[in-house]
Amino acid sequence: MSWLTLGLPAGGPALGIILLVIGIIILIIPRIINYLIGIALILSGIGWIMAGSWLWGILALVAGILVMIVPRILNYVVGIYLIILGLGQIIASGFALGLPLIVGAITLIFGIIVMVNPGVLNALVAIIFIIQGVLLLAQYYHWF
Repeated sequence: MSWLTLGLPAGGPALGIILLVIGIIILIIPRIINYLIGIALILSGIGWIMAGSWLWGILALVAGILVMIVPRILNYVVGIYLIILGLGQIIASGFALGLPLIVGAITLIFGIIVMVNPGVLNALVAIIFIIQGVLLLAQYYHWF
């Protein structure tokens, strides 16, 4: 059993309720997800250093501390990543009209939106958690 499942059934109502609660908490306190990621980076860095991987450990520690000091920087990093990914997909598609070009354009647009309004990323993550929670509950209770 993976530690990510927390011992809960993958499709049970408990997981759906947990996702709903997490999504609502993120909507109420949007920056909490940035702090949780910062803490995860710090813990990962400590683990990597203890395992002997000094370079990745120090990088993760520095990134975690930076995210804890300036939480919004994480949103900008994701925005830049989406822009680079979108441009790469557009270029790789050879500008031929098709699915890769459309996905690249959408990814590029989302990256620009996140750069202009970084707070929207946290709201999107919260909405995704809420939708996943509702879908798990709907599947468990046979609503569809």
